[in-house]
Amino acid sequence: MKINTEKLLSEYFEQAYEHTKNLLKIPSFLTPAEPNAPFGKGTKDALDYACNLAKDLGFDVHQDSQNRYGFLDYGHGEKTFIILCHLDVVPPGNMEEWITDPFTPIEQDGKLIGRGSFDDKGPTMMNLFALKYLKDNGFVSNEYKIRIVFGLTEETTWESIRFYLADHGIADAGYVPDGEFPVVYAEKWIVDLDVKSSTKCDFEIKGGSAYNIVNDLVSYKGPKQEEIQKYLTENNIKTEMKDGLLLVKGAAGHGSLPWVGVNAATWLAKALYENDIHHPTTDYLAENAHMNYNHSTIFKSIKDETGDLTQNLGIIDIKDGSQRMAFNYRVPVFTEPKEKFIPVITEFVKKYNLETEVIAIEDSVYVPRDSDLIKGIMSVYQEVTGDMESQPLAIGGGTYAKSMPNIVAFGAEFDIEQSTMHAYNEYVKIDDLKKMLEIYTKAIVLLTKMTQK
Repeated sequence: MKINTEKLLSEYFEQAYEHTKNLLKIPSFLTPAEPNAPFGKGTKDALDYACNLAKDLGFDVHQDSQNRYGFLDYGHGEKTFIILCHLDVVPPGNMEEWITDPFTPIEQDGKLIGRGSFDDKGPTMMNLFALKYLKDNGFVSNEYKIRIVFGLTEETTWESIRFYLADHGIADAGYVPDGEFPVVYAEKWIVDLDVKSSTKCDFEIKGGSAYNIVNDLVSYKGPKQEEIQKYLTENNIKTEMKDGLLLVKGAAGHGSLPWVGVNAATWLAKALYENDIHHPTTDYLAENAHMNYNHSTIFKSIKDETGDLTQNLGIIDIKDGSQRMAFNYRVPVFTEPKEKFIPVITEFVKKYNLETEVIAIEDSVYVPRDSDLIKGIMSVYQEVTGDMESQPLAIGGGTYAKSMPNIVAFGAEFDIEQSTMHAYNEYVKIDDLKKMLEIYTKAIVLLTKMTQK
């Protein structure tokens, strides 16, 4: 099928872009359940918007009766080609760090700024309008129906996709537009693990909003505030005294890329340590976690072809008699966490009179680079883009590809090291959105033809 790129990038992109901005206005992060909104009002509003839009575009739409997920179908093949998307976002964090209200998107320097612009509302809309273009121009797969799923808790509990799977099962083929180009062949294990204590403590520290976000703002109440503030200022860490609390300000970032952010909690722990304020929890952070992203003091090396072990401290809550440090780990594919990771760290923290609690373990993904699936998607990417240099990738991020076999992450990030996913002032380049629309429109045609062989 020949794609009219000029028409696609004018008429269809303009529609996709406007609906992306509308969707960004909905604060769809997880909040307490409400009637008919099991994951909170924001996620319900986003689901309503996406499903109503899909209906208006002429697709067959199914919205779960309990509003736990939704999807659209195009075509009537016996097999299903699935595009797994999500409408939920991470919380905005410290609102003062945004140059705009995170849910009032703006355009600046060729960028669309707003929470969810890249993760995952922008890519979701580009896929929806890619399929709309194909529908309008007569593309039909005889063997596959094409389904776009709207998940609601990808950033948190994954309940949404589990409900979908319980109701509808797995697909025959497909992709997730929530990783990197050209294609992701491996995703590390993800382990959320708390390090805890109940010892006495003469100071209080509190901050962070999620396991998978670099902790960017913590408050400190305790001795030597001036000395601690001086140390942090000398190390270019922003601070502020407010209502008797020392506020330490870092920079948020995706938990799989902790070095991209600045962890306020570990910097505070280091400042306490250097000012002779000691406690098992903060000593543990200062000696093992501060700017030591692979825990080299605990593990000599956990590394394979899918990368290094990485750690991110997302949440900290320390007070007298109760201390909790919430870590997010990205564990290389060939290191089974229950056998080779958790026992080691559990034993190590005992040196500090600490203990661990495993909160969640998310499976890894590994599809060999020479498999038909990866080679097929690579050939599609190369045909669409002309990029013959890029190679399949392994990532620390976790996508919905983990929910089904024979599904991998295909885009939408072009440069993960510059990613603003989960960061303040999250943005997507408008030109990148156009690239996505073109790539996904052509790829849907080629991939469904390829999978029919």
